[in-house]
Amino acid sequence: MSTATSAFDQRPARVRTDWGLSGALALTATGARSSLVVVIDVLSFSTSVTVACEQGSGVYPFPYHDPAGAARLARTMRAALAGPRWEQGLSISPASLMDLDAERLVLPAPNPSTICHTIASRGALVIVGCLRNATAVAGLAAAHLAANDAHDVVLVPAGERWPDDTLRPALEDNLAAGAIAARLADMMDDDVTRLSPETAAAVTLWRGTNDAADTIGGAGSGRELIETGFVDDVTIASDVDSTDVVPVLVDGAFVPLGHRIAVARAARQAVPA
Repeated sequence: MSTATSAFDQRPARVRTDWGLSGALALTATGARSSLVVVIDVLSFSTSVTVACEQGSGVYPFPYHDPAGAARLARTMRAALAGPRWEQGLSISPASLMDLDAERLVLPAPNPSTICHTIASRGALVIVGCLRNATAVAGLAAAHLAANDAHDVVLVPAGERWPDDTLRPALEDNLAAGAIAARLADMMDDDVTRLSPETAAAVTLWRGTNDAADTIGGAGSGRELIETGFVDDVTIASDVDSTDVVPVLVDGAFVPLGHRIAVARAARQAVPA
């Protein structure tokens, strides 16, 4: 059992990739405090958090299927509350957050929020990545790797859930992981980044994609949104490198740090003894 467990942590690679909560747990089973963990859910959690942070809001990711609990948290934090995508007003829809005017936002999204809170509890530095901030996230990751030889970067495409609650790998999340890793590889020497095969495969996928917007719009998650009237969400999520904001999870909320501030924070991260 121990041999199998060590095989799936993808070490000694310093840039590693796996799906969902189980994948994130496997990659942070040891040494989590030296890891920068990038949670990626392009349609739409990561994009929505990034858009909200672009407007200057702090975002509380809410991990439960509990509308009353989310409302209580919003009241406690004096925050706006995002509802389901199909309701009017603020929601998980990135388009609904483009003109957000709130200092704080509670964003219910059980799958990716659970990943964020669980991995943060292990002591990792957790951020969200998407196509909108791919280069900024790669810059932060490069600073993190350069700060200490013990540091590593964990990319977690969150995926979606099938009706039976099993993981549905989502093409758009793997594309964004590949975009981030490709930019990181361009910033640093191969002997520094040391991509795992899983990460290198995502890079190959990204570099072989000619039109990200067309690919995402044609994939299952994108088609579902377009067919239900949320084409703007797909357009916003496909806007590659439109911001340098990197949302960083601090005390339970993603805070909108600009790229240079986020890099400085990563460089100061303590390494376990």
